[in-house]
Amino acid sequence: MAQDDAERTEPATPRRREDVRKKGDVAQSREVVSVLILLAAFLALLSSLGSAVAIAVASLAQAVWSGSMITPGSLADYHAVWLEHVEVGAAALVPLLAVILVAGFLGNLVQVGPLFSLEALQPRLDRVSIAKGLKRMASLDRLFDLLKALVKMGVALLATWAVLGPALDAILTLGESEILDGLALAALLVQRLTIWMLIGFGAFAVLDLFYARHRYEKKLRMTRQEVRDELKQREGDPKVKAQLRARARELTRLRMIGAVAQADVVVTNPTHYAVALRYAREKMAAPQVVAKGRNKLALRIREQARRAEVPIVENPPLAQLLYKTAPLNREIPESLYRAVAEVLAYISRLDPRRASAWRKAS
Repeated sequence: MAQDDAERTEPATPRRREDVRKKGDVAQSREVVSVLILLAAFLALLSSLGSAVAIAVASLAQAVWSGSMITPGSLADYHAVWLEHVEVGAAALVPLLAVILVAGFLGNLVQVGPLFSLEALQPRLDRVSIAKGLKRMASLDRLFDLLKALVKMGVALLATWAVLGPALDAILTLGESEILDGLALAALLVQRLTIWMLIGFGAFAVLDLFYARHRYEKKLRMTRQEVRDELKQREGDPKVKAQLRARARELTRLRMIGAVAQADVVVTNPTHYAVALRYAREKMAAPQVVAKGRNKLALRIREQARRAEVPIVENPPLAQLLYKTAPLNREIPESLYRAVAEVLAYISRLDPRRASAWRKAS
């Protein structure tokens, strides 16, 4: 495992991040969610929602302590108790629970953004495997989770001592105080304790979030071979692409060589360059280059011209200019009109006997 981690030196590619995210594997901290839920519940209890819960609890407590609550003796009595007390309490708690659920949802949303993954809900055999379960329990992540639990316990104990320590004398004398005074003191202490825990757990949650993202990035790292394999899958194997390009070039050459048979003349260097020209007065404003090449390709053009009995004219300066400045399957530049016209005129003046003798000589 250590050797595998040492080989994973490359940052995760966007495709790997997307694939992992689709599986529901994201960087998130449960501590952030817990703190947001605690904060939402605390603020809700300080608002009118808290007042509604307090009134419902006080009403139930008054009914119990005063003896006015119906003692259930039949199914109808239970139904009456439900309607009178439990339903009222539930109506007060439902908005509070809704606030807590929304806070938990937002806690995940702000960390990972919108995400819905069916793969995360599918059953996995490794989750029920005893061997893998024991391996996970003995992993560094589980040890870190245990350390986090101990730190949170320490934070809670420190917050409790910081709040209850100074108020210890007042707590010990609660038995001699009025009930309302005791409740007021208890509410004040709970409020202070919650604030201290929010501060401590909030700082811890921020650190845990940074660590979760660091651990997530480390887990996503890839080996150089994985990066190369992904590049091949995304863009294709370079060797295959090179072969396809070579085949495409060869097909282009074959089509170009085939077009030589339709040319009116081939201008050569004589060995290094060869340019085949075609001119159809009724269709073209100027002669066009239907094939051109250097060295071996020039030799193939000349051979095809001889087989097709296309006249070959040696004119090195013109051949080089045509090769360098005239695009394939386009009309020649205007600056070469005069020189090409002289070549075509020369070809047109040749009678069949002279043309045959010229081809043999070439």
